[in-house]
Amino acid sequence: MYPSSRLNRRGQRRRLSWKISLASVLIPLLLVLGTAVYQLWWHDDQLELLVVDRGTGRPIVGATVEMPSGVLQTDREGRVRVPRLTEGSLRIVAPDYDAVVVSVNRETRRLRVPLRSNVVQGSVVRNGDGQPIPGATIRAVRDGVTLASAVTDATGHYVLRGVPEGAELVAEHMEYATARVTLGTDQSVADLALRPDVLRGVIRDLQGQPVAAIVATTGIWTRVAEDGTFQLKGVAPGQQVFVKAPGYRATSLIVPENFQVQVTLEPLVVRAIYINVLVASKPEALEKRLQLVDRTELNAVVIDLKDSTGHVYYDTQVALAHEIGAVRPILQPRELVSGLKARGIYTIARIVVFEDPILAEARPEWAIRDRTTGQAWRTWNGVAWVNAYRREVWQYNVALAVEAAGFGFDEIQFDYIRFPTDGPLQKADYGVSHTAENRMAAIGGFLQTAYEALLPTPAYLAADIFGLTMWELSDSGIGQNLEVVVEHVDYVCPMLYPSHFWAGSLGFEVPNDHPYEVIRWSLENGLTRVPTAKQKFRAWLQDFSYGPGKPYGQEEVRAQIQAVYDAGLESWMLWNADSVYQEEALEPAGG
Repeated sequence: MYPSSRLNRRGQRRRLSWKISLASVLIPLLLVLGTAVYQLWWHDDQLELLVVDRGTGRPIVGATVEMPSGVLQTDREGRVRVPRLTEGSLRIVAPDYDAVVVSVNRETRRLRVPLRSNVVQGSVVRNGDGQPIPGATIRAVRDGVTLASAVTDATGHYVLRGVPEGAELVAEHMEYATARVTLGTDQSVADLALRPDVLRGVIRDLQGQPVAAIVATTGIWTRVAEDGTFQLKGVAPGQQVFVKAPGYRATSLIVPENFQVQVTLEPLVVRAIYINVLVASKPEALEKRLQLVDRTELNAVVIDLKDSTGHVYYDTQVALAHEIGAVRPILQPRELVSGLKARGIYTIARIVVFEDPILAEARPEWAIRDRTTGQAWRTWNGVAWVNAYRREVWQYNVALAVEAAGFGFDEIQFDYIRFPTDGPLQKADYGVSHTAENRMAAIGGFLQTAYEALLPTPAYLAADIFGLTMWELSDSGIGQNLEVVVEHVDYVCPMLYPSHFWAGSLGFEVPNDHPYEVIRWSLENGLTRVPTAKQKFRAWLQDFSYGPGKPYGQEEVRAQIQAVYDAGLESWMLWNADSVYQEEALEPAGG
């Protein structure tokens, strides 16, 4: 029995060993199969998302998937599984990317979701040498709206977040010209080079003292500081810039590569005579007046380009003048100016503005209306005036002024910059409330418009005003107020004809008999009112006889000139409608 029992035990052990071996194989296999079946069942009810960068295709780690049942995040491979929806939408968001909403349904098993990066970075450097520009502002703009902004660091680097698709980058710095670039699709790096555009300099006179000048070029201008320094932003090397200051000759300069300039202005004293258009158009008559300038202390002339008839006395390029029949081309202004400057003569173009019957008749809607008839309002002499409130009238005269500056005239002088003084004024209809405030605003607005138009030219702007304006604190009913006019022009030219002051003015029964006092006291009163405008005053003096009182000879003319000097001024102009002047009243040239 012993051997048989041992054999049985051996067999039992073999059978047990075989069962154990079989179990060790089957159990893992069953576990794998079960897991596979479970996963198959589980995956069949899930949606797999792969979230990537739209530009690079790289997976986005940590993107958040928002769904009705909650939120999940992508793994290191940019993947995430979410429960499959019968129908609905998922919102996928990630830092520095635009959010995306995707629609899914029961059939959607896998989905690749590209997100657009809204981060742009780069460097801003100086054009030419590549030096970094710290402190530059970078803006992302779309449809004119700034949606993101950043400032460059000490190395000129910037990082701009929240940049919308299709945006334009705008780089700005107070020392440089603005640069713009439109971003390409999925562009994440944008380097910009800025061009310097600030002209710096100092303006002084011959004694080295600072001058309160204006520095200007097309579309931009600046006032010089009290110490004579200035900064003009928006220029480029090679661009022409003009420097002007009342009492000094205008000058021009070319912007250098280093954007640094020093300018010395020469003083300007103007002693002029008026030459009417008929004299100016006749060579012999003109030469006679110019020889007077050559022989005496005179150094300037005022010549009509457009007078109170409304005629324009040259072949203008301003179309409106031709349309209304105003052109009477008897002058060649460019050649005229060239000849005058060859003789060292300062040239002033006179343009009459609001007494313009030709324009008033041709464009009645721009004229002052008669409220009783609806027709053009007229003075006692039957002359129609244009309406100083109408900007179309402003633009017409400004266009002529700019054209005159282009001919080379040193100065444009506006006359009749006022509302009318004679006629049935109570019937005048201006289309607006005709108050002193509105009148002064209209005259000031016109002069400012002309002043700004002439800034990018070498020509100064002057305005003739009534002599009484030096005394009248309001506007005398004509829109002329001394403080307003002074503010908007380079030169103020009061017509201080003693014969034109009313009886009793300045305490004189006949002001015409007191040429010295009328001129001196009027100028001193104006200087008291606007003491900072001393360089702007240049009076018209009387070299003709008119009205009650004594006739004007050389003594009366010279008395007026002396009054100008005794008031602390140096410049003056003589008026005679026929352009006939008394040489005996003038100092000889070089005297």
